[in-house]
Amino acid sequence: MKKLISGCIAVSMVLGMMAGSTAMAADDALDNIKERGKLIVATDAAWPPFEYMEGENVVGVDVDIAQDIADGLGVDLEVINVAFDSLSMYLENGEADLALAAITVTEDRAESMEFSDPYCDAYQYIVVKEDDDKVKTIDDLAGYIIGVHLGTTGDFLASDEVNMGVLAGTGASVQQYKDLTIAAMGLKAGDVQAIVCDKLLAENLCTINDGLKCFEATYADGSSTLEQYAVAAAKGQTSLIEKVNEIISPLKEDGTIDQYILDESAKASALNEEAESETEAASEATETETAAE
Repeated sequence: MKKLISGCIAVSMVLGMMAGSTAMAADDALDNIKERGKLIVATDAAWPPFEYMEGENVVGVDVDIAQDIADGLGVDLEVINVAFDSLSMYLENGEADLALAAITVTEDRAESMEFSDPYCDAYQYIVVKEDDDKVKTIDDLAGYIIGVHLGTTGDFLASDEVNMGVLAGTGASVQQYKDLTIAAMGLKAGDVQAIVCDKLLAENLCTINDGLKCFEATYADGSSTLEQYAVAAAKGQTSLIEKVNEIISPLKEDGTIDQYILDESAKASALNEEAESETEAASEATETETAAE
């Protein structure tokens, strides 16, 4: 019995030491970043103007903010482009220090992520074809196939309403996409009849796609879908988030982030117009070659 008790005490001491070590290591991201000399930020470059591709480079509002954070920490910046629904995994595994991808703060996400103070307010918007006069509210999406970006708050909202909310039993369904650009193509082709996504993303879709319109997604009773974007870190990395708050607070107050949104929206639209022109030119060249044959 004494041996058993002694063994239990020894095991308890080891477990206690391990727990202590884990506790001390739980909040070490900030020190690791400074020792490494590099901040690694994960994003999903499919959300213009917040993150999108310019050639082989990831750019956008969140990348601008990430660069400000890296500068504030006195380190270099590395941005990795991953799927939105895997961002939390990259944080948990230590493959990324922060995630910036127009991430809406929710109670569920707060259980596995540490969030900064919000840096942008957003609302869910509904995107439909210009000639669709039926839809005015979320309730009006009854019977519609709704396109969403997988793992986003637009996905959560539409799926919740279809499964157990105002759209339950109406014949409405959700079509998940990995990219809102593809969702817009689906809307124009008739594969879906509406898209639900964040305000700025909806406005960008309508800017770069003819024949679409968007408006705030409210309910029939007038209630809204206000949400806020924040920088995310692994759960427990409070020191890093406190430093992030110190850096981004003045950027919000002096209008720097608002200017980033304006500038990146213009850049994203220009890039899309350029891509469309190149596509049209290539199509015309193909038609000319076919006619010549």
